[in-house]
Amino acid sequence: MNHRMVCALVAALGVATTALVAASAKPVTKKEVLTAIEVLEKDPFGDRAATAARVVARFGEESEEVFLYLSDDTLPWMSDDVPPAQAEARALLMAVYFAGNIKAQLERKRVEDDPYSGWLLAIKTYREMRKRQAQIRIPEIEELMELERAGRLKAHAETIQQKQEEQSRRERMI
Repeated sequence: MNHRMVCALVAALGVATTALVAASAKPVTKKEVLTAIEVLEKDPFGDRAATAARVVARFGEESEEVFLYLSDDTLPWMSDDVPPAQAEARALLMAVYFAGNIKAQLERKRVEDDPYSGWLLAIKTYREMRKRQAQIRIPEIEELMELERAGRLKAHAETIQQKQEEQSRRERMI
């Protein structure tokens, strides 16, 4: 997943680049991000969700307390080749993925990407989304749901984390 695509997806959440730059003068606090995560957990479709998503995205980008590894493996549903309505839904799922991942890291007090926790919140949100919009289908999330049903989602996350670690080691060697 390239950086330009991630930026476009964050913009789909209503996060303008200028707003991020202007707001970055004062870092997001742990308390603020936990409040924003709570908003996304309780009502990801509510009026406060877009603002909460911006807070979570900024914290994930700026904070040394968390690490988010963004790739096609961790965010398989992110694509720049989808209709606008799908792009918005996929961007929301990205925001809640960040929220679940960040919350798990803060709770454990370990700076270590946690795709499993991010996926669990994305799956929960997708189920709610489908109740509201039955016509929406995101096959990549449904594949994660199938892994969860089969009891293999956590093992899948661990495999991806091992792959990330190997890639990081190779990059340090260069």
